[in-house]
Amino acid sequence: MARFALHALLVVCVLTSGCSLFGPDYTREDRAVEALENATSTHSATDTYRFESHMTVTSAADGRTERVDIALTGTVDVAARTLRQEAIRDSESRRTFVVNRTVYRECAPPWDGWAVEESDDTVQWVNRTPAVRQLSLLESGSLYWNGTETVDGDRAVVLTGEPSSDALTEYQDDQSRPLFGGPRIDGVELRAWIDADTKRLLRTELRFTVSNRDNSATATMETTFSDYGESVSIDVPSEARTNQYNLGCPGE
Repeated sequence: MARFALHALLVVCVLTSGCSLFGPDYTREDRAVEALENATSTHSATDTYRFESHMTVTSAADGRTERVDIALTGTVDVAARTLRQEAIRDSESRRTFVVNRTVYRECAPPWDGWAVEESDDTVQWVNRTPAVRQLSLLESGSLYWNGTETVDGDRAVVLTGEPSSDALTEYQDDQSRPLFGGPRIDGVELRAWIDADTKRLLRTELRFTVSNRDNSATATMETTFSDYGESVSIDVPSEARTNQYNLGCPGE
């Protein structure tokens, strides 16, 4: 359904519409910067992992309020330059595959087929993977060290960031389309739990609000990362290679 497509895109694309967020004065604590650099370096050398996300978007427009919950699961193989992701809302599921620079997106009913596009070849492939992309949000703007906590039995360093507008622009997905013209984004915060020993991401929480005229939305995305270095298998369905749309999915 079209509404599902819009809400699924909201969390990843509404951050990218060129809005003004914060002033020029940022606080970046030394310990937090060091932890971020270690985690980014570690993930750049990590071959495989899995991730799970839960997104909640509550929107208000034209006097109506709607809540949408979306689950994401995915597998990344950096060494093979392949990625698989599945987004699920209620009983509706849509898959995305990335093989090197080719992106296959499953189209929503009532259309069959897959949208096939080529991603930007000027960006290193690993920098488009979920863990590295979320860490990249913390590379500018304020960044704080919040001590350590225990996550599933592992000691984790906790970082809290307020991403800058430049970082949010860099977070743009190749397939993103802005839903509103020039929205205002407020209250953006990303918290990251990084394994104190392995320097790998264990968990992130991204929160923000967006508004434009009388329309507004609040969004949260909680992601866990696991199975680092485990064997994975990512196979693109045969229909994705034969039943294709070269100009995006119909209705988008």
